[in-house]
Amino acid sequence: MKFAKGVMIGTLISVGAIMWYTETNKSVKKMIMKKGKKFLKSMGM
Repeated sequence: MKFAKGVMIGTLISVGAIMWYTETNKSVKKMIMKKGKKFLKSMGM
């Protein structure tokens, strides 16, 4: 139970940080999305 709670809190913190970061850096977000899509294609998804 403690592990699940820790995962939930960690996920919320990381999502919050990502959302705050993308609000401050829209161009960086676009660059990350492009790299992410290329990475997924290379993985074969």
